[in-house]
Amino acid sequence: MNVLVTGAAGYIGRIVARDLAQHHQVRGVDMRPMSALKDHRVIDLNDYDEIYDALEGMDAIAHLAWPMRPYEGYAPTDGTEMGAGVRGLFHLLQAALARGIERIVFQSTINITAPSWDNWRLIEAESPRPGSHGYTLGKMLAEELCQTFTRQHPITIAVIRFGGVFTLEEEGFENAAPDLHPIPSSCVERRDTAQAYHLALSKPLPGRYEVFHIFHERPGERFPINKARDILGFRPQYNEEQLWRRGGVSSRERKE
Repeated sequence: MNVLVTGAAGYIGRIVARDLAQHHQVRGVDMRPMSALKDHRVIDLNDYDEIYDALEGMDAIAHLAWPMRPYEGYAPTDGTEMGAGVRGLFHLLQAALARGIERIVFQSTINITAPSWDNWRLIEAESPRPGSHGYTLGKMLAEELCQTFTRQHPITIAVIRFGGVFTLEEEGFENAAPDLHPIPSSCVERRDTAQAYHLALSKPLPGRYEVFHIFHERPGERFPINKARDILGFRPQYNEEQLWRRGGVSSRERKE
C-alpha cells in the first residue's frame, strides 16, 4: 500500500513513517525537511494544490500533522488550529476524495474528553466536551469533520486517540517517560503508536467512521483499549512495567 504520512518530520511522525515503511511504501510530507525518508515533500497544509499533488499515487493517508508550535525558519501560511489544523484537514479530505483515496487514519487526542475525567473509566463512545481551548477545540472539530465526510462520501476514517507519547529508544528525550506525565495512564510509546497506524490502515473496520483508544495496558486502565484490541488486533509491546513501578511523582507534582 502507498501511504502518505503527514507530519513526518515530527517527534511521533518520523517514527510512524519509519515503522510504516516496513509494511508499506511511504511518502512523507511536512513543512520541514524529512531527510530520513527517500520519498518526501515539503508542503503547506493550507495549500490545497500542494496537498493534491502530494497525494498522487497514494492509496491511504496517516494524518499526524497538526500546528503545535512555531519552528524557526518554517512558517506555514496559517499556523493556527483552525488554519493548518482544521482547514488543512478539510483540504486533505477533499484532495483524498479527488484522488480516489478511501482509507485515512486521523490522530486525535484523549484531551477532548477531559471535562468527563471525573469518571474514572472512559470508552470511545464518550461525547467530547473540549471547552474553548484552541488545541482541544480544534481536534474535536476535526473529528466532527471526519465523521461528516464518512457520512457523505465513500471514505473510511479511523480516529486514534491517545495522550502522552514517550520514547524508550532515543537519546535526548529522557523526560519523555510515562512516570513523568501528569496523567500516566494516558501514555503510549511511539512504536506502539506506529503499530496502531499500520493496523488502522490495514484492517477491515465495522463502520466507515471508528474511534480507537491507543494506550498502554496496565491494571485499572483509565482509557480501555478493548475496541482497538478486538477490532484492530492492537497489542502494546512497550508497556515497560518498570516505568510504572518507580514510584516517581508526576511532572506537575515536581513543579510544585
